[in-house]
Amino acid sequence: MTSIAGTIITACGGICRSVADIAVPPLCPLCKAELSCGPRRLCTACEQLLPCLPERRCPGCGGANDSYLDLCRDCLECGGRPWAAAVSAFPFAGQLREAVHAFKYQRQTSLAPFLAGAMADAWRRYGAAPDLIVPVPLHWLREISRGYNQAGLLAQCLGRELRRPAVNALRRRRRTSQQARLHYEERLKNISGAFMVKKPSIIVGKSLLLVDDVFTTGATLSAATTALLAAGAAAVYVITAARD
Repeated sequence: MTSIAGTIITACGGICRSVADIAVPPLCPLCKAELSCGPRRLCTACEQLLPCLPERRCPGCGGANDSYLDLCRDCLECGGRPWAAAVSAFPFAGQLREAVHAFKYQRQTSLAPFLAGAMADAWRRYGAAPDLIVPVPLHWLREISRGYNQAGLLAQCLGRELRRPAVNALRRRRRTSQQARLHYEERLKNISGAFMVKKPSIIVGKSLLLVDDVFTTGATLSAATTALLAAGAAAVYVITAARD
């Protein structure tokens, strides 16, 4: 495709979106209130209800760090993380918790651009540009049951925000129990060895940004990171919508 053709297609896409916004005004993905003109992702009321992380964050998990050390207590107690650094956009609380639950369990996929946009903003502030973006996969049976992989949707939107390709490099080799119902040690055992890299040649020597919706204990992200590094990735970073 020539640069001129690409420019024309981009311009036409912008015109179509503008016409669509006039015909059907954009709505707030949280409360469905009509949004005013401009690049805002949420209505004013919902923006004011969103929880915020402090400026000082832990590079190990992306959450708040109120200790005097570089890492938070959770990251110190677990003995370190296999990834290079992690960033989260929000604390997993209040309005944001409701939004993530709606996105993940109630098919509210329209929340993906909002969440990914906030993740991109956080990454630009605290992270370094990766080569590829990789979502944490669901087992195929769970993905069929849910209808989509929430991390996959976030990775696609984040790829557009950061202008990096999103690739489904990982596969779950076996179905695991839901992590939310397990304690930390049980999570580690449950998820150990659950991931494999589909085609190592795609990720060898590349820096990867691993995407998931919520960082709780980090057990799932650790297992996924270990598989990526073992397959030859140069470095793995982690981005999540929220830190529990």
